[in-house]
Amino acid sequence: MSKQRTMAVLTEIHETSEQPSFGSIHHFCEELAAYAKKRDLFFYVSSPTLYLEGVGYQRTESGWVKRGVPSADVVYNRLHSRKFERSPLFAELLAQLAKENGSMFNHRFLHKWEVHCHFERHEYLHPYLPKTALWSGKDALEAFLGAFPSVFLKPIHGSQGRGIFCLERSDGGICLRHSTSASTAVYRSFDALASALQQHIRTPMIIQQGLELRTLDGRPVDFRLLCHRVRHNDWRVTSAVARIAPPGQFVANLARGGELMAVNDVLRKWYTRVDAFQHKQLLKDIALEAASVLALEAEGLYGEFGIDLAIDIHGQPWIIEVNTKPSKQTDAAAPYQTIRPSTKAIIDYSLTLMEEKE
Repeated sequence: MSKQRTMAVLTEIHETSEQPSFGSIHHFCEELAAYAKKRDLFFYVSSPTLYLEGVGYQRTESGWVKRGVPSADVVYNRLHSRKFERSPLFAELLAQLAKENGSMFNHRFLHKWEVHCHFERHEYLHPYLPKTALWSGKDALEAFLGAFPSVFLKPIHGSQGRGIFCLERSDGGICLRHSTSASTAVYRSFDALASALQQHIRTPMIIQQGLELRTLDGRPVDFRLLCHRVRHNDWRVTSAVARIAPPGQFVANLARGGELMAVNDVLRKWYTRVDAFQHKQLLKDIALEAASVLALEAEGLYGEFGIDLAIDIHGQPWIIEVNTKPSKQTDAAAPYQTIRPSTKAIIDYSLTLMEEKE
């Protein structure tokens, strides 16, 4: 009798209560377990330490039960720590997977600068890339401020809109805003600004061209398109939402108080029905191209990307950011759906990987 196909989700597990908690992806793991059962797939959730011990949590009618589990044919990496992915324990886990002939997708976090470098190798993406450079001191920043009315400084390992600075030239000097603060500081000279920034910056950053984005009620809007791999390097969009920044803020991330809206509802406020449809299709095409390029260029195997796009006041679309392990909070299901398309896509891709090895 052949061994049942087996899949594991790798994440942080909090075991302090009667039932374990898988943090922000807990409900998502329940969806995965339900759909895996429908596809006759042995499914469990584990942490790196537990996986190396042959232990995981399996969903039963009474809840999540901790037990001994078989090695996984496919592991879906949903670890939230970039630091852990560089640890000896993670390297040991990868070695164990290789020994077991297992596959892991969502290999590791990709940081902003390497994503930009991957995109730059493909000329057809150039029209959608804001001018970007690695922070190397005040000279590069001064050049950007001379070329653009506004500039962003973003931590290369940042997420959820944290740690971003917005710099804007004005008659009174240079305005500096931070993504986690409502206050604005004004510096009369560039040297004063650079000195203030040096006090705050403790991590590698990118400098990026500021964009004059389309807004709703004066609030910037971006779009999160969730892309999933189907087979080889074929991708599809499983979810698309618009995110509106809170009043007075320049980032639209939900973690910073952003508001979700349907993409069609936003585009129809800006364009005719035909133009709205064309803009939505273009956003989808760009997202799929971006996912395909990263899957081709980046080391390791990837099965999903959250592609953040925006449209400026001239109707030009831009790639804002890519999330290697996108949040599941923006991927809302319709009221009658219990299992989202993105959940099915993860299970289906895992089964595809298993079939390709058999």
